[in-house]
Amino acid sequence: MDEMVRIRLVGGPMDGGELPVDRAAVEEDPEPGFDFVPEDGSGAPEDAPRVLYTAEPGGDPAVWHWRGWVP
Repeated sequence: MDEMVRIRLVGGPMDGGELPVDRAAVEEDPEPGFDFVPEDGSGAPEDAPRVLYTAEPGGDPAVWHWRGWVP
C-alpha cells in the first residue's frame, strides 16, 4: 500500500490543487488537515503567510477545504 495519498484542495488560493500527504495523517486523524505555506504565496497577508485546509467533519478525509490564512 502506498504510504502517501493525494488530497484534493477546495477553495482559497490552492483551489483545485492536490497535495501528497502521509496516509496515516489522513486515515488516523479524526479531523485531518494542516497549515502550510503555498508555493505561490501571492495574496497572503503579511502577518498570515500560511493557508489552513481541513476535511469537513464527517466528510471525505481526502478532500480538504480552505479555512483561511494563518500566522
